[in-house]
Amino acid sequence: MINKPAVEFSQLSKYYQESGQQQLIFEHLNLSVAAGEFIVLLGRSGSGKSTLLNLISGIDQPSSGDIWANGVNLCELSEHHRTLFRRHHIGFVFQAYNLISTLTVAENLLLPLELIKPIGDNDRDKVSDLLAQLGLADRLDTYPDRLSGGEQQRVAIARALIHDPDIVLADEPTGNLDLETGEQVIALLDKLVRDAGKTLIMATHSHEVIGQADRVFAINNKALQLVTDTL
Repeated sequence: MINKPAVEFSQLSKYYQESGQQQLIFEHLNLSVAAGEFIVLLGRSGSGKSTLLNLISGIDQPSSGDIWANGVNLCELSEHHRTLFRRHHIGFVFQAYNLISTLTVAENLLLPLELIKPIGDNDRDKVSDLLAQLGLADRLDTYPDRLSGGEQQRVAIARALIHDPDIVLADEPTGNLDLETGEQVIALLDKLVRDAGKTLIMATHSHEVIGQADRVFAINNKALQLVTDTL
């Protein structure tokens, strides 16, 4: 039996209308990502890295082409069903931590779970265990504005993983961190995702991440180019 790819897209193109003009972001992208693989997307600002992650997550839709996640063609789903799919199967780590300032760390982590099921004691235990793995065991009842940037990004990683998604997307997760803290955050994210056998696709401008990925691609001239392959 052949396992379906975790993520696959075919002839994927995206453009926007701007001032009456068609602005092409990228076109005819093709890629198959295996379950448990760590993919890095490089590219200058504005090259389309974030746009591609938004398409993979179902936040946005392509102008043409098809995209599958866990064997489901996201282009065939309604916006409502794409949202439901994302809540169950995809975790997203943003450059801006996007933590809710009026909620504690624990409450921020429980929120994605509340969107898909009633919260129980097992969920609270899961929050505690995950924060402990990230070195934040004593931050359960802390509010985001009392955390350092590195701590906030670790909470954001925990939030992306708390509902046990199959696919984790990370958009410039170290963009607001210094080099040392950024390297620590990437190492933690890589370990947690690999230990759980999840698929990780990370968009970044940082070349320090290259050595940890299974494959590295760059979006150049509106096309996807293989940079390194360690598989």
